[in-house]
Amino acid sequence: MAIYALADLHLSLSIPDKSMEVFGSSWGDYISRVRENWENKVTEDDTVLIPGDISWATYVTEMEDDFRFISELPGRKLLSRGNHDYWWTTMKKMEEFLKEKNITKLEFVRTNVIPVEDALITGTRGWMIESIDSIEGTDNRKIYEREKLRIKMCLDEIGKADPEHAKKHIMMIHYPPITAKQDFTEFAHLMAEGGIDICVYGHLHGKAHKKVFEGEFEGTKFVCASADYIGFDPVRIL
Repeated sequence: MAIYALADLHLSLSIPDKSMEVFGSSWGDYISRVRENWENKVTEDDTVLIPGDISWATYVTEMEDDFRFISELPGRKLLSRGNHDYWWTTMKKMEEFLKEKNITKLEFVRTNVIPVEDALITGTRGWMIESIDSIEGTDNRKIYEREKLRIKMCLDEIGKADPEHAKKHIMMIHYPPITAKQDFTEFAHLMAEGGIDICVYGHLHGKAHKKVFEGEFEGTKFVCASADYIGFDPVRIL
């Protein structure tokens, strides 16, 4: 029973004109590659974390085909929001949509905590900036502060959860833990101070792979699970 991660599926089964294949050969036939790699590795007893950019859909009502594709893959799936997930709405509306369409094995992570084996999983979207100084007096500062609050909410929820059997605390966040200038964000500091053992993120594609940080920062291990970075093959994180 393992925990895997695969971010940035960028599914477009209902809106094929938004396929990521337009971004170059590295994305060629990516949906089939995701399915094949997933089915060759993940079992029904495993869990897969999907930290954002799940679909190009604009509204949750356009998500049936994409949700069903994910649902039919092996294992339990936990989904959190990315910057392109415009369809993401309230937990209630998303859960009601799944129930209406009889789609199972999908759960949403949005500052809540979900126990998986001996781990506690939480998450939010996060935000990426050029530098802390660059956002002063801009709307980015408001978004950045809001996401800081959401990370604190995640940490509070972990604190409230029964820690007796939780050997690991795992945070899903879409954006990387560093600024565009390669400085660690306050998000990274908060996670480290809050006892997050593993943070899995995505968002970085193509040339932006040079901005990937993988390794430990003040006790928190960071893992990049961007689909094209890991070859559209779920990476085992626990």
